[in-house]
Amino acid sequence: MKLNPVIIQRKNLHKKLWDDVRPQNANDSEWEIGAYRFDFFEECGFNFPIEVNTAPELYKFCQSVKEKLNVQEEVWFQIKNRIGIQGNAIVSGNNIYPSIVRLSASAFNQLNEDELSFLIGHELGHVINKDVIVRFYYDLKYGKDGASNKLAHSMKVYTLFSELEADRYGYLACGSMEAYISFLYKCRCGFDFNKSGVSFQQFMEGNHNRAQFFIKEGKMGGDTHPYDAIRIEALHIFSTSKDARELSSRMYPILYYLDHNTKK
Repeated sequence: MKLNPVIIQRKNLHKKLWDDVRPQNANDSEWEIGAYRFDFFEECGFNFPIEVNTAPELYKFCQSVKEKLNVQEEVWFQIKNRIGIQGNAIVSGNNIYPSIVRLSASAFNQLNEDELSFLIGHELGHVINKDVIVRFYYDLKYGKDGASNKLAHSMKVYTLFSELEADRYGYLACGSMEAYISFLYKCRCGFDFNKSGVSFQQFMEGNHNRAQFFIKEGKMGGDTHPYDAIRIEALHIFSTSKDARELSSRMYPILYYLDHNTKK
């Protein structure tokens, strides 16, 4: 059964934050368009474009992932000059310029097709959810220290939940937990998980113990991403749950501790 990737708690936080930070006048919207326009041309000017006439096979591959996730809006794909396996989304909040998914050359050189599908799907998840737009207007309105503690906490939790949900889109793009784990450790430390000498089941048992340790200690991750063991545990739950009710029940401890152990 194909489950809905949306994390309801993230969606609720999105509404709460957007209601607070949404642009109240045309000047704010124009400022966002102007800021995005600057980023857009900076990216287009210094990255390699993945287009039909520049890299047809890569273009076809990226578009196949986009179609698999049913992303309707225009998205440009580019190769950026960064060390290591990286990807990020420059998300458009307007109808003037498209969103951009940037991937490092190492991502194309070192990842297999399933791993690359996960990375592209993950970044497209951020495009779908527009979580970067919420962050943009939050920073525009409050800066670093202007928001109340409660709202700042909601923003941090929203960011962590957004990464878990983006992982679900990555999984839907590649369909393989093994590919996700392999991608994650190639990205983190350059290690090829396939050379670890352990079975997937053995690894997941060990990961479950690591995740439970972090949860019990109240240590869930940084300001933007949960710890890898938490991310793997959360995606494994998504990939093995039979229905939405089971998924919600099994995810509750992780989402609860992310919420209550994120620094306020």
